[in-house]
Amino acid sequence: MLSYEVNNFLHRCDCKIQPPADDMATSEPLTNRSIGSRVKNVRELRDMTQERVAEAMGFKDRQTLSDIENGKRSLKAEELLRLAEILGRDLEFFLDPFVIAGEAGFSWRVSAEVPAETLEAFEARTGKMIGLLRWLKEQESGPAEPLVANLRLTAKSSFEEAQARAEALVKQFNLGPVPAEKLGSWIQERLSIQVLYLDIPQTSVISGAYCHLKDLGVILINRSESEGRRNYDVAHELFHALTWEYMEPQHQEADAPEERFRGLASEDRSKAKRIENLADNFAAALLMPLESLCVLLDPKRRDDTAHMAEAAARLHVTTKALGWRLFNLGWINEDIRRALATERPDRVPSPMPNRYSMGFAAMLHKAIDDGRLSARKAAKALEMNLTQLAMLFTDYGLDQPFEL
Repeated sequence: MLSYEVNNFLHRCDCKIQPPADDMATSEPLTNRSIGSRVKNVRELRDMTQERVAEAMGFKDRQTLSDIENGKRSLKAEELLRLAEILGRDLEFFLDPFVIAGEAGFSWRVSAEVPAETLEAFEARTGKMIGLLRWLKEQESGPAEPLVANLRLTAKSSFEEAQARAEALVKQFNLGPVPAEKLGSWIQERLSIQVLYLDIPQTSVISGAYCHLKDLGVILINRSESEGRRNYDVAHELFHALTWEYMEPQHQEADAPEERFRGLASEDRSKAKRIENLADNFAAALLMPLESLCVLLDPKRRDDTAHMAEAAARLHVTTKALGWRLFNLGWINEDIRRALATERPDRVPSPMPNRYSMGFAAMLHKAIDDGRLSARKAAKALEMNLTQLAMLFTDYGLDQPFEL
C-alpha cells in the first residue's frame, strides 16, 4: 500500500484450469479472465477476427469467443487444446502462472529500427520475469491493490506544471540536493513501483521501459547504460507510471527525439510528442531541481562547460541532460549547450548495478528456500540456467537455496 504521505500528495484516481503439475509454482488456479486475456492477446497479434476463430472452434457465434476472452465463460480442456492449435501457441502459454500477455501494457524506449517481432519476443521474455515478480509479491502479501497514484496531469498540462510536480516531489519527500541518489529506493519503498535492471545485449537498441498492470508497476532499465542515462530513464518512466491512466504513452518510443513519432498520423503524433515532452520536463526537474542547480552552479561560470560537467557528475546525470535543462531555463545558449554535451567529467564511472533488484532477489530466494517455487521453474522464467540463478543470489550476498 502507498504510505499516508504519498496518498496525501498523489491523488487517488478515481471453472478453473490448473497449471501443469510438472515443475510448477505453488499457486491458485488461473482464472477464466487470465486465460481469456491471453486468448485475446494472441488472436489480435495474429490479426485474426473473433468470427474466424469462433468458426474454427465450431462455436455457434462470435459471442461465445467474446465471453471466453472476457472471462465470462470457462474453457473445457479439449477446447483449450483446440484453441492453442488454432492460435499457434503452446498449451503452456495459456496455463503458465507467470505469463502476463493481455494484461500488461508496455512503453519501450527503443531504437526506431528495431523490428516489431524482435521487440515482441523480448517483451514476451521480459513479461515472464514480471509475472514471476507479481507471483512472488502475491505470495508474500496477497493480491496487490490497484495502482492508484497519479500526478494529476493531462496532455494539456504545461511543461511548467510537469516541472512543478517534480520539484514538489523532491521537497515533499526529502529526496535531497541530489535526488538521483535516493530516487530508485524511494520509488520502490514509497510508491510500490518496482525498478529492475536487465541485461540487454545491444545497449543502443533498448534503454528501458515501463510495464503497467492493474496491480503492479515495473520500471525496466538497461543496466549496461551509463549511470546518468539510467537515472534519467528511471525518472522518465516514473512519469509514465504516475500518468498512465490519463496519458498512456506509445508502445514503442524511439530514443532519438527526431525518430520518436515516425509513422503516426498527425493528431496522434502531436499527442505522443506532447506526452514525451512532458515526461522529459518532469524527469529533468526531478533529477536537477532548481534549488540544487543554484547551489552547484556559479552564475558567473555559465560559459564554463568543465564547471557545468562537474555539476552533472555530482547530480549523477549526463552532460547532455544538464545542457537541455539549463538551456530550457534560459541559463545558457545553444552553442554552450552543444559544447556541454561533449564534455566528460574526470570521474571514475560508476559500477554496473546488479541484475533485477535486491528486493526481487530476496523474494525469489525465500520462495525457493521455503519450497513454494522450484529453482528449475524460477530459472526457466528468467531464462537462466541453475548456475546463473545461483550467481544472482551470490551477487546480493545471499546463500544458494538449492543444490546444483
